[in-house]
Amino acid sequence: MAAAHTIEVPLPEGMSPSGLDLELIKATFQAIASLRCECGRDWEHVLHQLESEGWKVKWNLTWIAEAKRGEHYERVSGITLDEAFAELRENTHMATVPVCP
Repeated sequence: MAAAHTIEVPLPEGMSPSGLDLELIKATFQAIASLRCECGRDWEHVLHQLESEGWKVKWNLTWIAEAKRGEHYERVSGITLDEAFAELRENTHMATVPVCP
């Protein structure tokens, strides 16, 4: 069996993670690594095609926040959880404001 690789990740300045926080961070990174290794590499072909066609491609992981009330549904994404929820708050608030006829 091959030796397991480990990485060291600096946490944001001022963060004092609890034991539960550290377990969550570790589990999250393990899940991301597993998904990355198990999901194939078709995306790399698409990336190379786009770049060869002159596209500058950028990607990142994002938070997704969703809200549903009755038939109204909102889904937003953001780089941070705060950003996603701020946009979700704005979108759900707009759904409650009366509209001019």
